[in-house]
Amino acid sequence: MRSRSILSGALVLALVTSAVQVIARTSRFSLAVHGGVAGQEENNLRPGLEAGLEASLRLSGRFSLSTEVALWKTLSKDSYRKLYRGELEVAPVQISLRYEFRPNAYFIPYLFSGASYVFTRFRIGRLTALPEGRIDQEVRSGAAGHFGLGVRVPLSWRWSFFSEAAYILRNAPARTFVWDADQVLTRDDIWVNLHIVLLKFGLRFYL
Repeated sequence: MRSRSILSGALVLALVTSAVQVIARTSRFSLAVHGGVAGQEENNLRPGLEAGLEASLRLSGRFSLSTEVALWKTLSKDSYRKLYRGELEVAPVQISLRYEFRPNAYFIPYLFSGASYVFTRFRIGRLTALPEGRIDQEVRSGAAGHFGLGVRVPLSWRWSFFSEAAYILRNAPARTFVWDADQVLTRDDIWVNLHIVLLKFGLRFYL
């Protein structure tokens, strides 16, 4: 009797494993939500908390195409010919090609790379350098490249946990506007290093 129970349990486990693998192969669309930390290489920008959404299409057993939108805010501190004290919003929109090394395993590493468009908005803080004038700054949005690696751990037929480390490459042109006491405008072109390291954790749902 005991041996029959063991054999029945093994058979059920084998059937469940096969079903999970079949669904993993046939589920072409997935949605994901994630959060994490974004750290900019610019030395006067602090790390920020990141959140994002992703939609993915499985192209084959190993390749997937995904699009992702993320957002975070980071604080800046005064630095010479860089951004003054303020708040920078960063919102990259990414298209990636992902390659999974073991698509039907229980621990699935993968690589991805692609193109991004990084939207940015900067709000300068209160400054006391020019009590009778005014200073403002802008950071331009623009294209970037990105790449990274991750791991996916299936939790059920439909759900997977994943973790990623990504790197965005972008040097963003920026400009400083200074109005003196006579309202004479001076412009100074600068660059903001938006090479960004992202550490993300999230859940993926297969439709």
